[in-house]
Amino acid sequence: MSDTTKQGIKIGAAALLLIIAVFAIRGSFSDELVETVNTRTFMDKDSGELFKIEIKPGAKYFPAENPKTGEMTLYPTEVCFKNECGDAGGTRVILNSLLKKPGPTVCSKCGAFVSSH
Repeated sequence: MSDTTKQGIKIGAAALLLIIAVFAIRGSFSDELVETVNTRTFMDKDSGELFKIEIKPGAKYFPAENPKTGEMTLYPTEVCFKNECGDAGGTRVILNSLLKKPGPTVCSKCGAFVSSH
């Protein structure tokens, strides 16, 4: 086998490995992206526990079923970044409008008003 042929085989093998690596990386990123886009953080209105819930097109998504209790007590959250909540990375709250409660929503941690984003 000539040196040119050996060099061509090495280049072909390297190109094949590169293609495989690109598809493997692309596949993991797209799965991660789909998961991020299709999930929302919900809070149990009674316990305050947080859950990641997958949003499905056309489905009624709140109140959602709490997987631990089977009760329809999960609601989407907004994040308060005001006052000390911002320093702590945010505090999740359920808006009063979703719970059909009157008045503005007040952050349970810092007392700031929280609105829909």
